[in-house]
Amino acid sequence: MSQQVRLGDFLGDELEEDFVNFDLTEIQQVLEKLQNTDAIDLAHAELLQQQALRGADILTEYLGKIVKTVGYLEAKVNSTKNKVSLDYQAPDGARTTLDMKKWAGESSPEVEQVQIKLAKAKGSKLVLERKYEILVKSHHHFKDIAQGLRRTILGYSQGTTTEKVPEGYE
Repeated sequence: MSQQVRLGDFLGDELEEDFVNFDLTEIQQVLEKLQNTDAIDLAHAELLQQQALRGADILTEYLGKIVKTVGYLEAKVNSTKNKVSLDYQAPDGARTTLDMKKWAGESSPEVEQVQIKLAKAKGSKLVLERKYEILVKSHHHFKDIAQGLRRTILGYSQGTTTEKVPEGYE
């Protein structure tokens, strides 16, 4: 019996993942291979489809972690800003206004550090999403090539098309 795989295994245990250290080596290798390779036959087109899906699968795991991290950091920005605002006291002992507390929360170095982490996480998420889209589109591209090869060269009829397959390719 195979080992149980839980959703939590994909999401990780930490609220804030170390997203800058996600290993994208295999993804880059797949993208480079897909970029520099033309499908030469049906088996090759199907192999390229599988490679594109493998890359997309890896990115799906990273996307789950980065979405969790972005959500956590957004909440942390708000809670840090609120904490700094509530703790703020006017430096000269004068009356502290709501505007002063608000400005203290918005200009706090602690809030700025969390906002920088959040910006990096959102940028990383964008990169992962774009790479995922490229891989899915590549999968569909090679799938279309494979279907075309099946119809024209191998003579398989798929779908409801009444288009006649050229003779002599069986």
